[in-house]
Amino acid sequence: MSWTRVFMLGAVLALPGAHGMPRKNAVCKNIPGDPGWPSSSEWASLNQTVNGALIATTQLATLCHGRDYDEEQCESLKEAWPFADVHVQESAEFLMPFYQNQSCDPFTAIDKPCELGNYAQYSIAVSSVEDVQAGIKFARENNIRLTIKNTGHDLLGKSTGKGSLSLWTHHLNSIEFMDKYSGSSCYKGPAVRLGAGVLTSNAVKEASDKGYRVVTGTCPDVGVAGGYTPGGGHGVFTSLYGMAADNVLEWEVVTAEGKHVVATPTKNADLYWALSGGGAGTFAVVVSMTTRLHPDGAMVGASLGFDAELAGSTEKFWEALATFQSALGPVVDAGAVASYAITPYAVSAYGIAIPNTNASEVERIFAPVTSAMAEIGIELNITTTMHSHYIDFFNMYFAQAVSTTPAAQITGGRLLPRSILETPSGSKDIAQAFQKAVDGGFAIVCDAVNADQPRPHSNAVFPSWRSALLHCIIVKTWDFSMPWDDMTAFQKNLTEVVMPEVEKVTPGGGAYLNEANFQQPNWMQEFYGKNYPRLRDIKRKVDPAGIFYSQTAVGSESWDEDPSGRLCHV
Repeated sequence: MSWTRVFMLGAVLALPGAHGMPRKNAVCKNIPGDPGWPSSSEWASLNQTVNGALIATTQLATLCHGRDYDEEQCESLKEAWPFADVHVQESAEFLMPFYQNQSCDPFTAIDKPCELGNYAQYSIAVSSVEDVQAGIKFARENNIRLTIKNTGHDLLGKSTGKGSLSLWTHHLNSIEFMDKYSGSSCYKGPAVRLGAGVLTSNAVKEASDKGYRVVTGTCPDVGVAGGYTPGGGHGVFTSLYGMAADNVLEWEVVTAEGKHVVATPTKNADLYWALSGGGAGTFAVVVSMTTRLHPDGAMVGASLGFDAELAGSTEKFWEALATFQSALGPVVDAGAVASYAITPYAVSAYGIAIPNTNASEVERIFAPVTSAMAEIGIELNITTTMHSHYIDFFNMYFAQAVSTTPAAQITGGRLLPRSILETPSGSKDIAQAFQKAVDGGFAIVCDAVNADQPRPHSNAVFPSWRSALLHCIIVKTWDFSMPWDDMTAFQKNLTEVVMPEVEKVTPGGGAYLNEANFQQPNWMQEFYGKNYPRLRDIKRKVDPAGIFYSQTAVGSESWDEDPSGRLCHV
């Protein structure tokens, strides 16, 4: 199946069974079966308006069920299902197992019928501003839920919704380079305009071919301008160039009113501020963004590790972790970003990024860490690789490794304040909370960063990024061979036990809104902090009718799903 598959005139999906009527005293979006749900002729008219780009959702996993069952293809799909690529390429597929809710996956019984569940009912394969405008108009006039999907790389269930019309922006993949940006008096350097669907791998390669770096993440098939940058966007250059949102010069968007506008620090300034770190899917539909470019140059990659055997005991291992983490400040101050994983009784740092330096500088940069570890009897062995261009570093450490890591996860996240980590008691308390998480069946992946870099314009990046030393995710790979109740028990434990332990020892930390627990209590404070009141005001101004909704996004507290899955205003 491919994105060019089109909705055939007159071919309408079978409507689900009885859903019940919308609850009383609530204004709800229509779902299939409701009296206000659009007729087949109305859907056909929309399809004509968007030149045949309307796609009726048929889930990938239908080939594992009922009359469509194909054993060979189903077995192949089972192998691919936990990874991103197969979901990225399809209009309505997404990566969040909890929201997939076993409505149609390859691992349930063959005779279990597929249901759309939380999947979008239809998608528009967007190729123009006019397609976006048509989708917004149709959703508004028919009172149906509108969702936005770029790649489906989404840990919080934002890119899907029951009975929704989805704007699939994945194919807005134009890339336009500018030697001198002319849209601002504050910046006249090189820039690039990236369509909303441009993936990290494409952006990195195209920029490298021109002799530049562009600020992206490390996952090759994440959309740079889709949800990544509006959420803030961290990566290997955070300690040098700041967050991805700090580099944005302008946003090209379609508003809830259907207007095609450009937002800059001086034009539609509130919208620019909100889109630059305030989260995706709630203020406007991003068509493209223009961002700064940076000269390419040498990169050093470094790797290191230690475990309980090297430390001498389990207790000493966790003490060593506290020492290691508390010493990372000078490393990130030198422009490096250190990524590492904590698994039972082992720490592995792979692909530490040290831009604009050479191998001979690594010993000096890491001296605070190696000295601190040596004092507790652990000699770190640091291996290095030298790269003349960033893309060489990216291809060696991330292009293959990240793509072959399962993306189906249970995830929580935390930003850890530097002021706490750099105290003996704070670093010890954090290590103990991490130990409880690991003992509970979770792994921890951290990035040591210094995101408090000079930035030309104010934006809505969560302020806790500026004072954090670590961004960590507490993660459990979803095991589709386990009973559903066992996996959801991990989600419950994450929300009720594991994350509260980490939060208790990191007051003021908060969480990165793109990599966090979708069930995070007090998410307005934990994801947005002091920015939330202004973001909420902007949301009310640019989308007073609530056309745009996504889970834990600004303004989503005004909506709730009823027992049948309708989105209802509360």
